[in-house]
Parts: sequence; structure tokens; C-alpha cells
Amino acid sequence: MSRTTSIEVIDFFKGLYNRNKKFLIFSAGLYFSSLLVGIVASYFLPATIKSFLINIVKTDRTFVSKNGITTFSIFTHNLYSVFLTFAGGVIGIITAAILFINGFIYGSFVGYFAFNQHIGGITSPLGILTPWIFVIYTLPHGIFEISGFIIAGAGGLKITSIIYKLITKDTPLNHNYPEFKDAIILLAIAIILIFIAAIIEANYSIPIGNYITHLSLPNP
Repeated sequence: MSRTTSIEVIDFFKGLYNRNKKFLIFSAGLYFSSLLVGIVASYFLPATIKSFLINIVKTDRTFVSKNGITTFSIFTHNLYSVFLTFAGGVIGIITAAILFINGFIYGSFVGYFAFNQHIGGITSPLGILTPWIFVIYTLPHGIFEISGFIIAGAGGLKITSIIYKLITKDTPLNHNYPEFKDAIILLAIAIILIFIAAIIEANYSIPIGNYITHLSLPNP
């Protein structure tokens, strides 16, 4: 890639960020705020959170038993969620709700492992399952997956903004084409990120976690 091309690419992403900064910040803020809510809820409502997480784990195990843990199965599963997050922008509260729920779930896991019995985690076949172990095994792919959902959320909120302008300002649809184009680009970036996340989760997250923790969680 030539220097000129590199500069053009950088300028493109700078412009994309600047035009959608408020949506990206709001989406990220909502996700991480809900993550903190999940952690706090785990401390004050441990029994409720435990029941909530057990149902999630059961659902995940059912999915794994039917589809296995492969790049394709993980990607298609998350792709559905990303599309739903984006399309939920037609009714903005749906996008916001999905972002909140995703952050709350992750925070609930971290909080439950941290506060359960107040001894730093729960006992598992791997020993004491602490929040740090949970984060280590989920962070390699989680960085890309969470970023993908946040960016898809920003795209969904962009759609909400477009619809609001169409209704309240009665602007012609074609006048909003640049904004709609930005929303589609954000969705495309989100899809790329969750595809990278699926590759890492299916093939590398457990080996990386085992290496860092010196544990021996079996590969899927």
C-alpha cells in the first residue's frame, strides 16, 4: 500500500469516526454502563443473577451440542445478533436494549465470579474460577466481538437518527443518503470484527488462556 493510499484510508476512517462520534460514544457508554450494572447486581442479588446465568449457560450448551464450536457456527450466531442490533435502529429502543443486555450479561459473569461466597470466585474443575480467569479466556475474542456489537449499535442508532429526521423535518430520503451510507459502513465493519472474533474464539482463545493461566481447559 502506497503512502498516499494509506493516508486516504486513515482520512476515510477519521471522517467516519468524526461524523458518527456521538453514536459510537453513546453505544460504548451504554454497553459499559450496563456491564457495571451487571457487576453491581451480582453483588446485591447473587441468587437472582445465579439463576439468570444458569439459564444462559444452558442455552449456550444447547447451541454448542447442536452446532459445535467452529468459526462458522460462532460467526453465524453472532451475525444474527449484530444484524438485530443494527436493524433495531428502526425502533431505537431495540438497539439500546440489545446493547444493554449484552453488557449486563458479561458484567454479571464477572461480578458473580468475583463476589460469589465472597472468596474470589466459585470452585470449578479448574480450581477457583475468578473473574480474572473468566476475562483471560474471553478477552482475546471479546475485544473484537464487543467492538463489533458497539459499532453495530452505533450504526443502528444512526438509522434511528435518520428516521427521526425524516419524520420530524420531512426531508427527502435522498438527502439522507450519506448518513445511511455511513450506517451501512459501520455495519460492514462490525461484521468484519465479529468474523475475526469467531476465528479467535474457535481456535485461539482457549490455548491463549491456558498459556497465560497454566491451566488445561480442553480445546472444543
